[in-house]
Amino acid sequence: MSIASPSPRLLPALSRRGITGLSVLSGFFVVAFLLAPNALARTSVNTENVARVFRGGFVTYWRSGDSRFTGDLDGAVTYWFHYHLVKAAVSVLLLLSLGLLSAVLWNAFRRSGGRVRAASATGTGLLALVALVAAMANVQGAAAPFASLLPMLTSGSPRGELAATLAQVQQRLHDDPGAYGRTSQPLDAMVSQFAVYHAVLAALAAAVALAFLAASVPAWRTLRRSAPADRRVRRMAAWLGGSSVVLAFTFAVLVFANAKNALDSTGALTAFFGGPW
Repeated sequence: MSIASPSPRLLPALSRRGITGLSVLSGFFVVAFLLAPNALARTSVNTENVARVFRGGFVTYWRSGDSRFTGDLDGAVTYWFHYHLVKAAVSVLLLLSLGLLSAVLWNAFRRSGGRVRAASATGTGLLALVALVAAMANVQGAAAPFASLLPMLTSGSPRGELAATLAQVQQRLHDDPGAYGRTSQPLDAMVSQFAVYHAVLAALAAAVALAFLAASVPAWRTLRRSAPADRRVRRMAAWLGGSSVVLAFTFAVLVFANAKNALDSTGALTAFFGGPW
């Protein structure tokens, strides 16, 4: 019995012809992940200047008292949305190719054994996990690009007008965090975006945690039903089942942390701006 994998009839062909193709395809997606966002950008904002543009636009935005994004801030947020949208799409494609490659390699190990096959399958699985995290982070960034840009305000050592503006934001949050909607539209928008930012990641992490938990079921079933003498299959099933449970628990912790911040986005934003810069 095999753990969730491609049809047995496809496995020999995939093992002989598909591993190289899937490896090349995965490499292509890695390159696309690094280069595609800027290549598709059609504005003057890019990864090299987005922090500077956003910082300058944020100062004007805060002073305006208006929740609408205009000028440099609008350009930075729009670029950041497209940047994360492209990366999310490429990450999903990379995850699919690495996931299929890992399944093929695990089935090759199940049939023939070998430390190299086991190491290759494990390494590919870890890379797929990295692709999964990247996809989640970029979906989160595309859903709330303004909130995703906020760490750029506090990175390094803000000075001049930006430092003064951040001090005003911090003071407003500490003075009357419950009145942000009545006293500052920009702060209202920041709190709202911060809630969306964390809620999206909480929802994604919940789905992933459930998926890993479900994936552990066939692994434990295989372990229980396999013959004691079939050590290779039992080791593989134990590894896949155990790692799935651990990952499910890890993402469940992520759900709790982000759900807490989403429900108290004002407090989370206060803590965010309360740190030193």
